[in-house]
Amino acid sequence: MQDARITEAEVIRAAPKRFVREHVVMPDGYECDWFYVDTPPSVLVVPVTAAGNLVMVRQYRHNLKRHVLEFPAGVVEDGEGIEEAALRELLEETGYRRAEGCRLQPLGAFYSLPSETNKYTHAFVADAVEPAGPAQGDAVIERYFDMEVAEISLDEALMSVGGDLCGMEAVAVLSLARPLVAAWRQNQSG
Repeated sequence: MQDARITEAEVIRAAPKRFVREHVVMPDGYECDWFYVDTPPSVLVVPVTAAGNLVMVRQYRHNLKRHVLEFPAGVVEDGEGIEEAALRELLEETGYRRAEGCRLQPLGAFYSLPSETNKYTHAFVADAVEPAGPAQGDAVIERYFDMEVAEISLDEALMSVGGDLCGMEAVAVLSLARPLVAAWRQNQSG
């Protein structure tokens, strides 16, 4: 498909999600419409409290028709830095902020569901986060997500995989963050 020719492109819906259709012609002449969700870069944060617990968000996902457990995440706004966006999302969705001396450690950047979207997520671990007030959510749609902050242990999060923690983005980042969180807990207790 990398040699396909795009003969037509249209934005089917610009907001709140940008849906794109491209008419492509393969080198052998086969033609088809290709649909995907076009998104700006995004961020995801694994917040760790001084006690070694994870701060997560329980929220209703309409397309799944259920509540799920996720890490704070969202899009990078125009003109905003990646780390700045991660800290903003942390505060907006959980009411927690980076404590004095807290590090924001990159876990890497990854495509989420590359067959359906070009969503590229920058993942971080934030150690020693602290409450700064109530979660605010964004002004657009999050007020409808029935969001609730959950502070849980690493073991509880791992036991939730496949249950309430069912999104592959959260599962993958939890797997990447696990050794860092375990080391953080070890350093704090010893």
